[in-house]
Amino acid sequence: MKVKVFKKMTCLMLMVALAFGCKKDDGISVPLQNEVNEFVWFAMNDYYYWVDEVNDLSIEKYPTYNALYTFLNTYRQPDDLFYDLLHPDDLNQSSGRPFSWFVDDYEELEASFQGTSKSFGFQYRLLNPSGTNQVYGYVKYVVPTGNQVSPAFEAGLTRGDIFVGINGQDLTIDNYQSLLSKDQYTLNLGAVVDGSVTATDESVSLTAVENFSENPILISKTLDVEGVKVGYLMYNQFVNNATYHTQLNQKFGDFKSNGVTELVLDLRYNPGGSVTTAQILGSLIYGAGTTTTVFTTSRYNDNIEAALASVGSDPNDYFINKIPDTSTELNRLSVSRVFILTSGNTASASELIISGLDPYLDLTLIGTKTVGKNLGSVTLYDSPNYGKTPTDSQVNHTNPNHKNAIQPIVARFTNINDIDYVTGFQPDFVIDEKDYLENLSPLGDINEPLLAQALEIITGTARSVRKPDNGMRVIYDSNLEKEQINTILLDKDLSVVFNSNLLRTQ
Repeated sequence: MKVKVFKKMTCLMLMVALAFGCKKDDGISVPLQNEVNEFVWFAMNDYYYWVDEVNDLSIEKYPTYNALYTFLNTYRQPDDLFYDLLHPDDLNQSSGRPFSWFVDDYEELEASFQGTSKSFGFQYRLLNPSGTNQVYGYVKYVVPTGNQVSPAFEAGLTRGDIFVGINGQDLTIDNYQSLLSKDQYTLNLGAVVDGSVTATDESVSLTAVENFSENPILISKTLDVEGVKVGYLMYNQFVNNATYHTQLNQKFGDFKSNGVTELVLDLRYNPGGSVTTAQILGSLIYGAGTTTTVFTTSRYNDNIEAALASVGSDPNDYFINKIPDTSTELNRLSVSRVFILTSGNTASASELIISGLDPYLDLTLIGTKTVGKNLGSVTLYDSPNYGKTPTDSQVNHTNPNHKNAIQPIVARFTNINDIDYVTGFQPDFVIDEKDYLENLSPLGDINEPLLAQALEIITGTARSVRKPDNGMRVIYDSNLEKEQINTILLDKDLSVVFNSNLLRTQ
């Protein structure tokens, strides 16, 4: 489908300087057994952030096609090759999963980036009481509707509902993964009585629906608390979608017209997404930021840095005053502080918001520690320019033989003060909603524990009694199913890397 040109050592010496590539010679005696392996290796060699620190991505180690193919042929499965090429720093310390991942079907991936997936329409956590084999689940939130009716909403499931079994079988450490992996099941419900979870006779049957789209704006409302107008926004994914951008801007327009003077931004379930969308939200919040005020800065591997510098590409993203590619003005707030609600699901672009706003506003974080992912990725396809769209009429489209792609880490992000968040953000007020199972208030309710803490600071009036740790450990969070979107998705055009011939000729 495509010809990649591998350079011998003599060409490597010239590569760093400028634009010469060596033509693939005819002396190949080792046949390649899997074309996807070749795509994976070259894409990682071009783009991967830690390429210079991974020995098996070294051209010095594999200076000829015969040497490279001999190595690649030791892998029968391209995903095994991909994960073996990852750097130790490419790891989510909280989940133990890599931040980069191999993609089996890029069409499903693209849908997930737009908030579309197979879904029951609710998110949950699984808890294990200390010293037992038992597992209990609780519903974090239910999506009312998307592009279709949410199965969970239709079945009457609500936030705070407890479930103790699936299809009549009690959940345990040993069986919860298999029981919850189905596309159709019945949740056997329970209740918290005197601090203990007990089963009830109630149950809810659910069937997952295909292509369910969840609007990232789950809740947006203006609260009037003791005469203070507080804007509350629960935002659950940074989707680069023009319709969602317009809706987000309209919500901030409502905040302005309602006289909002304080803002609570709820990112506790937000795994990340688009840099552009984070830039829009950050600009809506920090109205004083100008188009020359730095929101975030990105760094790449040496070859990409050189290619971008050669065309004068700016590593910074700035605050903006219009929705990108439109003439629509942003409804920007004028607040001096923001209360941000966080959890172990808060990652990537959500953390980018915290990092980007921190130099300019007084931020108070409430909840639990965030993931700690200051890294960005791109989707790379098996095509000459690693994109789905040809750069010109002479370039072929994506390889029709498969739908594999890769989503490697290619960039590191910092704020204007060159501060990153690789260890995550520790909240100023630690509150874990799992400790409130007996009365887990609805999201957006003034008595909901995390929001209540923010309102207590705003008004100076105590609003809730802090609950002690209930002794249950979280063993699974359904937001892990969204982990493949918990990334900062780069919107910057990096095609110059391929046009420069720094690493290949075609």
